[in-house]
Amino acid sequence: MNVRTFLIQLALVSAASAGLVFWMNSWPRFASHAVVGWASLGVFVLISLGMYYAGRKAAVSENKHDFTNVALGVTVGKLFFAIGFILGYNYLAQPDDRQFIIPFFSVYLIYTIFETYVMMKLGQTDQNK
Repeated sequence: MNVRTFLIQLALVSAASAGLVFWMNSWPRFASHAVVGWASLGVFVLISLGMYYAGRKAAVSENKHDFTNVALGVTVGKLFFAIGFILGYNYLAQPDDRQFIIPFFSVYLIYTIFETYVMMKLGQTDQNK
């Protein structure tokens, strides 16, 4: 997958995710936690960019384990980020309810599916390139 294709697909996924966050924030139960949806969207765009460039480099590496290490590192890193984000927001904002988790995990799920797709495409990269 070349850079242009990735960036176009990332822009489309991000636009769809932004639409979802905007729509969810129009509901009163999610509106008070609007910052969660927008912050998670921004962070996951950055994670996706980092994942693509690290995965692209690892896909053509002579060490066949580099790609697996990147894929596992991104997965574990996102998991720890998600836990830290939820716990941090819960501690700092002390929300009255747990509804803030729904917009966060909606964005998390969308980007996890997208990143899995991208990593599968990068995994098919010819190492002779």
